[in-house]
Amino acid sequence: MKKLFCPVVLLSGILAFAQQQKDTAVHSKNIDEVIVSGIRKYAEKKSEYVARMPLKNLENPQVYTVLPRELMQQQVATDLQSSLNLLPGVNNVSVNVGSGGIGLGLTMRGFSSNASAGALRNGMATNFVSLSDPVNLESIEVIKGPSGTLFGSALLVGYGGFVNRVTKKPLNHFRGEIGYTAGSWSSNRVTVDVNTPLNADKTFLARLNAAYNNDGTFQDYGKSQSVAIAPSFSFKVNDRLDINLDFEYFDISRTTMYMGLIPGNIFKEKSINDFNLDKKISYASDEIRSKARIFNTYATAHYKISDHWTSQTNFSSSKTENDANYLFLNLSDKGTIRRDYYHIPSTFNLTEIQQNFIGNFSISEKVKNKILIGVDYTTIKTTDKRGVLRDIDRQIFKDRGGNEANFIPVAFNDAYAPYISAAAYQHILGKTNYGGYKRDYRDFSAYISDVMSFSDRLFAMVSLRFDNFNSASDDYRQNSWSPKFGLVYQVVKDKVSVFGNYMNGFKNIAPSSSLGEVKTYKPEQANQWEGGVKYELLKGKLSGTVSYYNILVKDKLRNTPTPTDPTLTTQDGTQRSQGVEMDIITSPFHGFNIIMGYGYNDSVYEKAPPQIQGKRPAGQARHAGNFWLSYTVPSGQYTGFGLGLGGNAQSKFYLVDSSDVTSEGYAKFDASVFYDRVAYRIALKLNNFTNRQYYLGESWVAVQNPRQLLLSLNYKF
Repeated sequence: MKKLFCPVVLLSGILAFAQQQKDTAVHSKNIDEVIVSGIRKYAEKKSEYVARMPLKNLENPQVYTVLPRELMQQQVATDLQSSLNLLPGVNNVSVNVGSGGIGLGLTMRGFSSNASAGALRNGMATNFVSLSDPVNLESIEVIKGPSGTLFGSALLVGYGGFVNRVTKKPLNHFRGEIGYTAGSWSSNRVTVDVNTPLNADKTFLARLNAAYNNDGTFQDYGKSQSVAIAPSFSFKVNDRLDINLDFEYFDISRTTMYMGLIPGNIFKEKSINDFNLDKKISYASDEIRSKARIFNTYATAHYKISDHWTSQTNFSSSKTENDANYLFLNLSDKGTIRRDYYHIPSTFNLTEIQQNFIGNFSISEKVKNKILIGVDYTTIKTTDKRGVLRDIDRQIFKDRGGNEANFIPVAFNDAYAPYISAAAYQHILGKTNYGGYKRDYRDFSAYISDVMSFSDRLFAMVSLRFDNFNSASDDYRQNSWSPKFGLVYQVVKDKVSVFGNYMNGFKNIAPSSSLGEVKTYKPEQANQWEGGVKYELLKGKLSGTVSYYNILVKDKLRNTPTPTDPTLTTQDGTQRSQGVEMDIITSPFHGFNIIMGYGYNDSVYEKAPPQIQGKRPAGQARHAGNFWLSYTVPSGQYTGFGLGLGGNAQSKFYLVDSSDVTSEGYAKFDASVFYDRVAYRIALKLNNFTNRQYYLGESWVAVQNPRQLLLSLNYKF
């Protein structure tokens, strides 16, 4: 095992919040203002989804982080990408593409995924490679490590972990909030959050969240517009039965462009920054955008069977209609750019039905037991057709004088690169041949997870999943088993735990054809061993986690061509990822909180095609960290006034597996000032105040925003 090096100093920062609460305010007879008598603790690690049963952080052998709504509000996070950048253990968060969809990709523990950044919502699957708006989020959970035992195939969850979006729930009183945010490059955002009971006894509740975004860009071309509408309902039928309904509609239109390297070119540059590209030039068009229309439905019913058993029935349905127009900017070693457009209309349909039974009882006087028994049925159906407009400049313009033989390609930093209009684009599309692709996956799973406490300090978890995967379009089935084990011992009761876990993740692989022969494969498997310490000290004022993990992925497909079979693949590839992660959350004194996280990762292809054998996978930074600190005046004349400072950083990473060209590391810093009262909130946020310009992504990268100023105004009623 390669010896790990852990830096002495964490990339640190501090998080604090003071969100005044009406029920904790002290009103004066002659004064309308409010004195905050209590400061809510934020970033508490409480989740009903991580273990799918009530289990405290110090009893759970798995590592996770919870980002609350209040932190997103203080950060003036107007999109999900901004929110995810605050989370320890998450890095390289960027807009990615796939099958015609547009979603967020991220890297965790040495693995990338373009579906892990929000493909689960309230613990249930939604459409992958699809964006969403954070307006209806109560919190964001980051669940670390391969989690196939409770959450299924790696199509929706990555081997390094995944993000679970937790939506806002209706409240039993009337309240509302209207917000407006204006920012650099003519960006505008309007949000609404209204909650009300629908009957006198407050057993039927409703909540509506909505947002409208209209964003510009610091580049010469590029726009984004989106609308989100998310109503939710809660109905308490009786003392035993609760029903919740949750809907989400999201419509977005945005310019999508990505930069990459032409394969086979020999680049003298060691970093994409060495190309000295003018980052304000997009080479894109405002008229050609990618569009997506998304509708999600989520329903759950909780029924109390007895004092010891609860039934939980969950349903999730998602549909996405995409009309993708991806612009790929291919850099050559001759200082020119080949512009390729991909037109991919597609539809994604996903349905998940899940039934859980959760038990909590004592086996004996000393042994207590929490158990989860569940079944799950998931269907994923996607269709797309793909039209490739390679080297569109040559097709449309031939050359700027009309002679194809003298064609002049677009050069680096060409501010006058030919503008591609929608009419010219559509003309080429009319002559383009399209190829089709579809998925029709049906997955049935059964699982059990048991947590036994042999004393008030010792907890053992044993979990197992059976998965039957059916690729209906290939008339192919395969079975897989996914185990999970964990042990927790509280060295200091309810304060310090040492833990260890073994966790498994898997990826079902559909058959492929080669030389007229259909080939079938085993599921790809990821196995993690992890150990560490969790602590919650000083009456909740100090908490955190330190852990070491080692993940081995085996049965990966790799290309092994022969003279007689140039498409031959062999299922014996392996990839290993190991590292150290730590996070700290503390509130050293009233009104001042801290959150900081750091991760070191060593990831390598141990057995792979020759061109990547022994290399570090693309997109994986060796060092990554983030921090946020804030102070809010808790009482007195300036109650609710606060300041925040933070940022995130990561080291360099390879753009693609087969090239040594990297994207340089960066450190980005943000600052905010806010004033939060009972009836209103004002916030001013300066993102990336050092104006650091950098690229994020994997294989295809995009330049990130430079310095940006945001002003947020909220009225509460």
